[in-house]
Amino acid sequence: MERLASLDRWVRERYFVLERVFGDRPFTMKEAEEALRTNGVEPGNLKALMSEFQKAGLVRVQKLAIDERYSQYQIVKLTVRPTASDLESLLKAIADLIRGGVDYKVLPLLIFYKAISDRYKSIVDEYVRNGMSEKDAYMLANQEFLRLYDEVNDRLLTWHEIAKSKDRIKDMASAIKRIVELNAKNDTFRKIGSLVDVLGLTGFITEDNMHILLSIIEKLGEVDFSSLDYDAIGHAYQWVLRYFAPQKAKEGEVYTPYEVIKLVVQLLDPEEGTKVADPAAGSGAMLIESYRYVKIKSGKERVRMFLYGQERNEITAALAEMNMILHNITDYEISIGDSLINPRIPEDVDYVLANPPWNQDGYGEDKLNTPQLRKIYRYGYTPNNTADWAWVQLMLYLAKRKVGIILDQGALFREGKELNIRRGIIEDDLIEAVILLPEKLFYNTQAAGIVMILNKQKPPERRGRVIFINATNEYDKHPEVRRLNILTEGGMAKIVNAYRRFEDIPGFARVVTIEEIRKNNYNLNVPLYVTPLEQRVDIDLEEEWAQLQELKAKETELWGKVEYFINEVMKL
Repeated sequence: MERLASLDRWVRERYFVLERVFGDRPFTMKEAEEALRTNGVEPGNLKALMSEFQKAGLVRVQKLAIDERYSQYQIVKLTVRPTASDLESLLKAIADLIRGGVDYKVLPLLIFYKAISDRYKSIVDEYVRNGMSEKDAYMLANQEFLRLYDEVNDRLLTWHEIAKSKDRIKDMASAIKRIVELNAKNDTFRKIGSLVDVLGLTGFITEDNMHILLSIIEKLGEVDFSSLDYDAIGHAYQWVLRYFAPQKAKEGEVYTPYEVIKLVVQLLDPEEGTKVADPAAGSGAMLIESYRYVKIKSGKERVRMFLYGQERNEITAALAEMNMILHNITDYEISIGDSLINPRIPEDVDYVLANPPWNQDGYGEDKLNTPQLRKIYRYGYTPNNTADWAWVQLMLYLAKRKVGIILDQGALFREGKELNIRRGIIEDDLIEAVILLPEKLFYNTQAAGIVMILNKQKPPERRGRVIFINATNEYDKHPEVRRLNILTEGGMAKIVNAYRRFEDIPGFARVVTIEEIRKNNYNLNVPLYVTPLEQRVDIDLEEEWAQLQELKAKETELWGKVEYFINEVMKL
């Protein structure tokens, strides 16, 4: 990476073209000139170019000839193992290119294609080094990993092979579509095929789009993803989704800050061997964080855990599928559909967590009151203008143990139909914790969100009680987005510790009986039960009254002086 970075752009550009075309195969200057022209790059002074390559250690001379044009050269391939910072810088540069007019979902798709190609190639290379023929290595890699070799057409479909093509964009789109067909038994790839169609990679219309995509392909070609572990690749993928979160919010997509996801997962505390579901899965971040949390807690590289997600948007579901693969998660199922009216998640999962769309409209009694759904919405039907408590009921229905849901603060105290639903759930002693988050954490709203934990298996010492946690002050300013805040690591730890202790903490947490909530007409608004100490003002009534009387006497004295001066002026 450092060797390339120190070279002029025209040298780097020509290096990547020749590396892509010739790979390990020797070539002459004449062949190099033809390859560059074929790929739309002006060769320039080839003698000077080879000299620059040799100085940088990017080519080796295989065979000298009297006429330099016929000397044979071989590209020295660079295996780049970037640090997290290097990878983030590269992705940011690519993301800035995308802002020029390409759908951001192109980048996760290309990262996915490059990453699986690099993994596949590393498997093949290992077999070849051990004396196996390339074709036999392809066949074994197909069985061991994914099918990236088309046996019927005797064609290798990896990034490295397709990138040699003159018409790379269309050929990459076709290759991904064919990979989908070859891996048809895997539902994941059917969704990815639809993503290719929607993004319009086949036959990009404008020259500007083509130029941007070719630049992205060139930059991704600098990284060997096979040298990175799955966590690093998954982190890169998640970084892209986070980077475009403000744009996604403007387009109406829900994005949950990573810190809030971590908080919900830590509160639920899932274990190895459990099933976790997210009925509003988005890109799968909550499910992946659950897996990561269990992996860290167990100290194992891989853990037994099954993840279920449902997402109504087919393209977002495809992003979630790719996210799972890049995190090396195999035991999962992502369904497409509207969870509120057609849930496809099994009814025996242990933990259910989600950040569903807040105040989602269109889910009133006319839609939810059907024979199939009555068992789910048994506490009542939500008003047509907000489905918040429909999501709560769905998640309660699916979970055997705990639910963690992120909602708008208004869900805690709105009256009417929502009050009736709250009453039933509170009286059944299912709510364990209500946490008020700092404001300005979410891209698509300035309002403060809340986290509610519901527990079907409350321990005896917690029954009949709910802990309220007011975490409104646990934030720092967002490091990148000026108008936003970020939940601090210390704040997360403080919330989790308070929840686990289940004890009063002055100004931060308070354990409240259902009887008290009942007296407050089932209002769950956190400031009603606990207020940060710095927001509370202790008043000494006697002292305040004395000060008021003193101010009143001064006021009477001043009005007397004003009246005196007015009378004196009138005498003149």
